[in-house]
Amino acid sequence: MQKYVIAGMLHSFLTYINEQSLFTPTDKIVLAVSGGKDSVVLLDLFREAKFNFTVAHCNFQLRGKDSDQDAEFVKQLCASHGIPFRATAFPTQTFARNHKLSIEMAARQLRYEWFEALRKELDYQYIATAHHLNDSIETILLNLTKGTGISGLRGILAKKGYIIRPLLFASRADIENYVAEKQLAWREDSSNASNDYQRNLLRNEVVPLLKKINPNLEHTFARNIERIQAIESNFQKNLSEFKKAISQEANDALFLKIEVIQNWQSGAYFLEETLKEFGFNYFQSKEIYRSLCKSSGKAFHSGTHTLTKDREYLIITPKEETTFEELLIDKGTETLDYYGLQLQISNTSIEDWQNYLNTARNSDILWVDADTLNYPLRIRPWQEGDWFIPLGMKGKKKISDFLVDKKVPLHLKKKTLLLCSDDDIVWVIGQRTDERFKVTQGTKQILRIHAMRTANEFAG
Repeated sequence: MQKYVIAGMLHSFLTYINEQSLFTPTDKIVLAVSGGKDSVVLLDLFREAKFNFTVAHCNFQLRGKDSDQDAEFVKQLCASHGIPFRATAFPTQTFARNHKLSIEMAARQLRYEWFEALRKELDYQYIATAHHLNDSIETILLNLTKGTGISGLRGILAKKGYIIRPLLFASRADIENYVAEKQLAWREDSSNASNDYQRNLLRNEVVPLLKKINPNLEHTFARNIERIQAIESNFQKNLSEFKKAISQEANDALFLKIEVIQNWQSGAYFLEETLKEFGFNYFQSKEIYRSLCKSSGKAFHSGTHTLTKDREYLIITPKEETTFEELLIDKGTETLDYYGLQLQISNTSIEDWQNYLNTARNSDILWVDADTLNYPLRIRPWQEGDWFIPLGMKGKKKISDFLVDKKVPLHLKKKTLLLCSDDDIVWVIGQRTDERFKVTQGTKQILRIHAMRTANEFAG
């Protein structure tokens, strides 16, 4: 029986690595070993398989002498087998407090950052952790309890980037049987018995109750995980197609086509998954989807982005800290930069202006009667209440109404800049000149300003 358990575990281990394409026999692995039962089994299987690996141990300094003894145990275990060993210690409680994280999240961030730094230092290919099938089950139950999308139901992935989990095929019972048959030494983490941690509560209280309903819970979940991962993979392909169909990028903004979203099967859920990466939660996504049939103008905010409902698009822009300040332009200035806008300023002749009239007009070039200007000129963002007389018109028009008529996307309205002489608007930059400053047959001096932007406006 003993040989069967040991040989069977090693065979399953090697089969799983091959089936999941986790790594090749020549790859070098950083092996995360805490000293607990699971990681000791992983170390033993790696040793039996004669893989090339270095053991890495993290001391989180959360259990006093016990934490130090764990580190010493792993060190001695590696020394007894001639295995390379690396260790580090973290001020976990201080880190958690300073970064406003739970102890669990702080420890997770610290260890994975260190593992990755060590992997790069050693020039190794992967980092292996000892997560097993029951860990994956607990992850699913925890996600399902708190609320999750389909990706939260797939459990722990066998391979994600440089992280591999070669023990996911094995249940906790499989690991315990292997430890018993090989009489492996290991360290018990006393915190595993405490239900203060959510995972421990699931492990110690919830899973045993579920096993009363289904004694083969682990095997059932293993089959379910396989199915869900296949469904999730197909969903990700459809999600990629959805994003491609609805998305256009321009001028540091993402435009999502409302009509396509509305006509897409299960569009509300696909939209929710799309908006996750911009920090919008489930409830915001539902409200955004309901707004698709409503009038434009409503804005939604996540921690990092703003989403604006426009006529045909949902427009997502990063939150900006920049406050536009007024810029003065003295007479004789030739070039200047202003928040990504480069201005080239020159005096020109009537002949140049007349030649311009015979070519395709360029709204990024201003031609004005220089004698109508009072220096210094000013560039500033538009404000509510601003008005001008658009070239070719006789009456006043509010800038806000002008932007609406021009169908300027809402996220670009706040970036609209004005060139002013005293309190009068000379130019809505890149869009329209004021009638009062136009070049006429009586003009003697012409000022030409070419505004060049780092990106073109979204043209729809």
